[in-house]
Amino acid sequence: MQIESNTKYCRVEGAASEEDRLSDLPDDVLHSIVGRVPLKQAVRTSALSTRWACLWLHALAASAVLDFTDSEFVRGQFLGRIVATVNRCLEVHGAAPIDVFRVALSPFDAYGRDVVRWAATALVRGAREVGVDLTQHADVRGALELPVDLFQAESSLAVLSLGRCSLRDVPPGTPGLAGLTSLSLNQVDVTDDAVRDVVSRCRLLEFLSLESCHLLVSVRVAGDRLRGLEIVRCLAMRHLQVAAPVLESVAYHGDVLLIWREDEPSGVEFVGPGGRTDARPELKDAYLTHIGYGEYDEVIHEFAYSGFLDQVAHAKILTLCSVGMRHREEERLFAEGDVDAPNLEELQLLMDSISMGDDDVTRFSGFLELVVAPLLERLFIRVSILIHDPFEPDLPRSDACGGTAVTGEGADIVLECEIALDHLTFLKVVNFRGTRRELRVLRFVLRRAPVLEQLVLVTPEDVGTPGDHDQQESVRLLLKVVQEHVSKISKAWLWQEPRVTLCRPREDDGRSPAHTKYYHHDQA
Repeated sequence: MQIESNTKYCRVEGAASEEDRLSDLPDDVLHSIVGRVPLKQAVRTSALSTRWACLWLHALAASAVLDFTDSEFVRGQFLGRIVATVNRCLEVHGAAPIDVFRVALSPFDAYGRDVVRWAATALVRGAREVGVDLTQHADVRGALELPVDLFQAESSLAVLSLGRCSLRDVPPGTPGLAGLTSLSLNQVDVTDDAVRDVVSRCRLLEFLSLESCHLLVSVRVAGDRLRGLEIVRCLAMRHLQVAAPVLESVAYHGDVLLIWREDEPSGVEFVGPGGRTDARPELKDAYLTHIGYGEYDEVIHEFAYSGFLDQVAHAKILTLCSVGMRHREEERLFAEGDVDAPNLEELQLLMDSISMGDDDVTRFSGFLELVVAPLLERLFIRVSILIHDPFEPDLPRSDACGGTAVTGEGADIVLECEIALDHLTFLKVVNFRGTRRELRVLRFVLRRAPVLEQLVLVTPEDVGTPGDHDQQESVRLLLKVVQEHVSKISKAWLWQEPRVTLCRPREDDGRSPAHTKYYHHDQA
């Protein structure tokens, strides 16, 4: 621990009495030091000396930000001790203003009243942000019932985050919620009508997140200031209608959004004033992934994103999983036409299998053929892996590295309608293992990107670790093979030879995609 080592460093050896220079610092300086370390480490400073016994508590109480969500602090602690710590901190804090209050506690059954009292105290003291997360234990059932009067009074509350809480008794138009700019609900029992009413009455709302809210079926969101919308694992949802003229960011990780039933609405709609479909918001980025996308079912998933991709294709940044690519492949059979993405500058594709079968490679190339993105500059391909997947690159024959095609699974991809990635300057593949199909994908992109400047290949984390000479040799040979691919293709197809980097994640200091939060556990 840094503070402990610093204290030892400041002791003068050989002196009649040890001098503790760190403890001689003024309280406000010590409070600032302790306030900058994680809560668990701050608590441990109490063992340094009697001078430090309650220093961390007073440091936390002196701050306007009270954050009890540190996972290291919560893990392994008795619930009673955590509750006592929060109570003591609020007591020492006195009547001083609170700007931010966050707490994570689970299971919470015996301490529900304490949690409600903490939130009420924070609101009374002017908290701008309140977060209550009771979701840590998946096996805990039920939710904390929030009382009707919790948000009854007007307050400074702008950011509210609730996990495994019930808003059943809280009216959507309650005065304490009127000033919200950000609302995040995780495992909360809100209904379609409640979401619609809350968003419409919170006129300053800019961000809305709905996660694992399983009562939602047909969601209608209308907000003049709404800029960000996140919907994650709301498994019963079948219809989404968004009327948000300044919406910039959309993230959706869920199940099928289209069920063919004439008696109920389905699919996705982005509408303008009066329900106009020709006045969509000018999105900056969109993220679309399907739950369990590694387990594709043609019957269930054939139209998993029907209309969704078309609704957001005008965004500048897009992240899509392999189900979306499969969906567009199926639509080709019905002559649905290309996807016009005139503004797309960055595309990230999340592939479901490290072994990428021939069909996956074909769908990848077919997707790029269908999506018309004349301004595409950055392409990221992230391949999911399993922990037990070995690093065994397929080092191809030399004839697969050149400018001529070979037959079999290493053959070059031929499109019905050829494409050109004329603006693509950057390509990164994450979890690259050097399989023949991965090299085939690389050749496909390289031969269609004449101005490519940089190619970054990031291996799995444990590849090429010191002491594993076999893996290090495999990495060296793989880099040589890739460089041969690039060099020979460059001479025949490219204007210049791009820079090639092969590294592990911890060594990757290059450009990252705009979307780095992955909702599927295989992509974490």
